[in-house]
Amino acid sequence: MQKSRLHLIATVVVACAALTVAGCAAASISADGRAGARAGRTTVSVGPPSGESAEVGGHTVSTADGYAADGAPMSEIADTPAIANLDADLRHAVARATEAAAADGVEVRINSGWRSRAYQQALLDQGVEEHGSLEEARRWVNTPDRSSHVQGRAADVGAIDAAAWMQEHGRQFGLCQTYENESWHYELATTAGGECPPIRRDSSAG
Repeated sequence: MQKSRLHLIATVVVACAALTVAGCAAASISADGRAGARAGRTTVSVGPPSGESAEVGGHTVSTADGYAADGAPMSEIADTPAIANLDADLRHAVARATEAAAADGVEVRINSGWRSRAYQQALLDQGVEEHGSLEEARRWVNTPDRSSHVQGRAADVGAIDAAAWMQEHGRQFGLCQTYENESWHYELATTAGGECPPIRRDSSAG
């Protein structure tokens, strides 16, 4: 466990130095933000920017896009689009994992959940600006068409102790770390207690 924590801390330090975009880190909000809806899931409507907002990659994003200035416990932001637009099964799994972690004395905070296409594109644009190329940015931020956040199928957790707890216990709830370089990014990728699929190198792999 100690070795895992040291590896986790090193990963987070490198990731933070490499990329400071939110969550894993064109446009004002538009109908693009509604494109995350899919069968069986109702998406909270996206209107003009409201609540918290920020400039990301040269674009304005707001709470309606899934933006949040700081991570928070899931129960505190349950009614925000970032959580409400998540796949229902993923939302339930994360809630159960959060309760189990709390019983172990670990607070799980959600740093990012569902994102609008506009927000995801803003993060990608910011990544390109910071890294100098789309190819390098894609190691950290997926395109809107491929992002599991846009599809409501991913949640980024924090802080370091919570990510470490999820690495050890997440699969009990079907939650799996997807990318080797993103210790905070979890998806519902197996059944509760099942085996997680092979971890991918980074988001450019899928």
